[in-house]
Amino acid sequence: MVTVMQNYYLAVDIGASGGRHILGSLDNGKLQLEEIYRFENGLIEKDGYLCWDLDRLFQEILNGLKKCKTAGKIPVSMGVDTWGVDFVLLDSEDKVLGPTVGYRDKRTAGMDEEVYKVMKAEQL
Repeated sequence: MVTVMQNYYLAVDIGASGGRHILGSLDNGKLQLEEIYRFENGLIEKDGYLCWDLDRLFQEILNGLKKCKTAGKIPVSMGVDTWGVDFVLLDSEDKVLGPTVGYRDKRTAGMDEEVYKVMKAEQL
């Protein structure tokens, strides 16, 4: 009898209030999904701004990978999906420049109106 090695693919979804690791695999051509790890998330106050805690989020990604290893389901690839509007500024050596301020911070108050001065809401 020939043993077929199972391939696993990991999707890491990091949302505003929580994150999860979902393992996918194919079983006789049928997609199988399994939640392998879940964690809480949220903005923290840092230097007067609402920010994402990148160090903790990175640790949570590692924690989920450890759960995969413990389960004996090592992914052959993975993808990470995060918030669609926030970003991290990096220098030429890929080091983070300053805090990762979230779009829900007060610094974005009134920005909708500023955009509508340039483009109507319907166009946007």
